[in-house]
Order: sequence, then structure tokens, then C-alpha cells
Amino acid sequence: MKKYVIDSSSLIHFEDTYPNDILPTLWDKIYGLFDEGIAYSLKEVYVELEDSQELWDNYKDCFRELSEEESQAVEKILIDSRFDVFKRWGMKKEPWADPYLIASALVNKDVILVTQENMNNNPERKIEYVCKKLKIPCINFLEFLRDVPVKV
Repeated sequence: MKKYVIDSSSLIHFEDTYPNDILPTLWDKIYGLFDEGIAYSLKEVYVELEDSQELWDNYKDCFRELSEEESQAVEKILIDSRFDVFKRWGMKKEPWADPYLIASALVNKDVILVTQENMNNNPERKIEYVCKKLKIPCINFLEFLRDVPVKV
């Protein structure tokens, strides 16, 4: 069964584009995907959501810790010279969930990474660039809604 690990950029895009007070049915469906384990994210992403954590408080358990195997994959990603620009850029940010998300999708072959990052500017810095190099499926939030599919 396909699963989706979701980046903070996608969750922030979701919050901004599809407000809960206007589209509560859509939010209920997304929360349902988290409840069912079809969608999940990581503790590092929850930290990145500092301005909107209250929207996700009831779903804190869906922001999980990495497994041991995923943690080892993070280390491999960060020492891979193909990703030096990604690493240099990311290490400037606190917190930085990107390599953790990539590692989760790398280790779990049935997982698709969902990110809203734009590849137009400095693509070597972006999740999608690393995913392409590692042959990890990566889609944006609208593609995720269509892939699941979510209908309201």
C-alpha cells in the first residue's frame, strides 16, 4: 500500500491554500489519511510548523521519530558528495527536516515524498533534486490529493 511522507512546505501550503474554516471537509479527509497511516510526517517537520502546530496538535502521533534504518540513511545522504549544495544550504536552517524526510522515503520503498518546494531557483538545494538522484518518488500537494484520491 502506498504511503506518503509530507514535508512542512506542503502542510503550510495546505493551510494557506485550503483554510480549515472554509474547507473543513477537506481537512477532515486529510486528518483521516493521517489517522489511517496513509499519510505521516516526522517530528522534525512538526518543529518546522512552529507557527501552526495547533492545527496538528491532535495528530502529533502522526509526526513520528525515525527508525534506526532511516537514521542511518540520513547519515549516508549527508556524506554523499552529490548533495553538497543541498547539505550546505540546509545546515544553515534550524530546524531542517529535509534529509530525514528523504531518508524515510528511501528506506520505505512504498513511500512517496510530498513537498511543495519550487525547483526553479537553485534546484540542487531542494528535496526533489535529491529524490531524483536517489530515484525516490516525489510529488507536490495537489498531486498527492489526486493520487490518494481526495474528493470533497
